[in-house]
Amino acid sequence: MTDSTSSTPCTTSTSQNVYSTPSYGSGSSSWGGSGSPYDSCVQKCAASYGGLSMTYSAPPSTTTAAGSNSGGGMTHTVIVAPTQGILRYVPFVVNASVGDTVEFVWGANNHTVTKSSQLAVCNKTSAAPFASGEQNKTFTFSQMVNDTNATFFYCGTPGHCEKGMFGIINPPNAVPGSNTSVASMMSGMASNSSNVSSMNSYTNNMTSNNTVASNWGGNIDMSGMPEWSYQYIAENVMYTRTFLAANPQTLNADGTVSLGNAGNTPMVIPNDITSAANSGTPSSPGSSVPSAAPAASVSGNSPYGAGSTNGARRLGSSDVAIGFVVAASLALVF
Repeated sequence: MTDSTSSTPCTTSTSQNVYSTPSYGSGSSSWGGSGSPYDSCVQKCAASYGGLSMTYSAPPSTTTAAGSNSGGGMTHTVIVAPTQGILRYVPFVVNASVGDTVEFVWGANNHTVTKSSQLAVCNKTSAAPFASGEQNKTFTFSQMVNDTNATFFYCGTPGHCEKGMFGIINPPNAVPGSNTSVASMMSGMASNSSNVSSMNSYTNNMTSNNTVASNWGGNIDMSGMPEWSYQYIAENVMYTRTFLAANPQTLNADGTVSLGNAGNTPMVIPNDITSAANSGTPSSPGSSVPSAAPAASVSGNSPYGAGSTNGARRLGSSDVAIGFVVAASLALVF
């Protein structure tokens, strides 16, 4: 896989965040200004959630790193830590074809994207390695997909991968009826761990009205992965499911994920899935988000089967720009 990077400074915001992948141009009224679509959305959020203390940072002028990494295919966007303290890649897995590009966009500081192997998930591989180095919010790092073999990557910041911050491009797919898929192993893990049980109950609750989100990633095959990683794989799948349920505009009907579908609509960043284990399972799915932009058409082969796939539409440079709104009480509450 061929890489390309870029970085643009942006004001760092803390507390709970709203992530956005807007389409915009220089001087666009979509960001700020009385009566703008952005202000309208903020007003709707404030009306739904009560008084909010919020600011926002303007998106960088560009985030897509053009050049030799462009294979002419689709671009799949992956958020590297959607906000400070959430050690996840979103979505956790991406299904990509040869010639596609996976673009990693940093949502928080002090993280890396480093290629590893399936059996040594938290160790840099020597086989066609790639590594972004430790980077901060708004940085981007692109990889062109040269084959459809499973490619594992992780955060090399000490301790992050060991807490579950890793992801997969073209993950291994379990055969139908396999007892090594995420879907088949989840119930067993929940039976043996009260923490997994709480997280699973919370996820089921959050995705109760979205069958596609609730099945996402279920056919990932864990048989060839180290046993210590099973729970973290399950956690990453569950977190992505809650993210998709909270942001239904990013999930297409066939189960493919397209963060660019959000357009100017801010995306809710759920609290980390581990909070469910620490504070108990909530009794309701939480608050809704503003209405979504129409989903774009997607072409894609998926290893996950109907209702549990992932992918992305082709994105232009403006589609992967990021901006944050600090909204202390806008996060999903456990």
